[in-house]
Amino acid sequence: MRKLIITLTLCLTVLLSAAPGQAGVTPVVNALNEPGSLLAYPLIDNIYFTTIINIANTGTDPAVVECYMVTQGIDGSVDEKKDFVVRLTPQEKFVWVSALPYNQRGNQIQGFKGRTGYMFCYMIDDEHDQIEVSDDYLKGDATLVNPHTGTAFSYNAIPHQRPGRENKGCGPRVLCLDGDEYTMATRQVMFEGLAEVPCCIGGILAVASPGIDFIESEQPEFDINVYCWNEVETKFSRHLEFKDFEQYDLTNDLQLDLAKIFTLGFHCATTSPKPLWAVFHQCLGGIYGWGGNVFQHPGTGAPATIVLPPVPLSGPNGPG
Repeated sequence: MRKLIITLTLCLTVLLSAAPGQAGVTPVVNALNEPGSLLAYPLIDNIYFTTIINIANTGTDPAVVECYMVTQGIDGSVDEKKDFVVRLTPQEKFVWVSALPYNQRGNQIQGFKGRTGYMFCYMIDDEHDQIEVSDDYLKGDATLVNPHTGTAFSYNAIPHQRPGRENKGCGPRVLCLDGDEYTMATRQVMFEGLAEVPCCIGGILAVASPGIDFIESEQPEFDINVYCWNEVETKFSRHLEFKDFEQYDLTNDLQLDLAKIFTLGFHCATTSPKPLWAVFHQCLGGIYGWGGNVFQHPGTGAPATIVLPPVPLSGPNGPG
């Protein structure tokens, strides 16, 4: 049965995540239950929700984190790619209501009200050189609250660890999620839920992908195939187009409404040529909201590269 397959895969993921420190064992796909040097937040929504961001430094030394927010407005066009720096004291949990500006203890971040998209953060040596460091001390989560109904759900930020084998092919300001410099993201995610019922039950699968070039302004564009099964194991296939980041609803995009799959429950698995960051959430009549991280298949890692803008030269006539 497909649910047994998902359960076994989840158990395998937990086992792999629990033993990253064994001699000779290096995780290739990111371990969800371990801190990392890079955190991904696949869903930031300050249009229909208010998103509260948490970033925790689990280390005993201060840390500096550089974050990139990629968002679109209500019209749906991606028109903002902005970065900011967060300074963390030892074992601090940083909390930020991302719709509002933050100006405390030297951290100054603009608000992202009326924006939706995704965010990733990674550890650097300082805000001037902005060189990534190999310290797996970051954990995080996001809570999304509907300001009109009071419903809410949370998910954990997706961590990527630095295995310790530096990839010499990756230069400065290039983050290689390839299993050498950083652990990879998975190409196959799995999720389960309730079919959409008009006026009662709804849901969203939010997907981002790590590959992005901030210099050439290029982001991934590919197809995602989704295979779903209802409660009597009837299979339904879905084909999705992906560009930049997407939020697929149950009816129009995934077509997982009760009239099409015939049972209330379903479970799905994706196949994709590129790695995915994803979360899934649902709501019931504006009264209840739930959701969180999807399952990751540990054997389907795919490399991705994040090319960051260069840091301006410092000197007598320059920054710094």
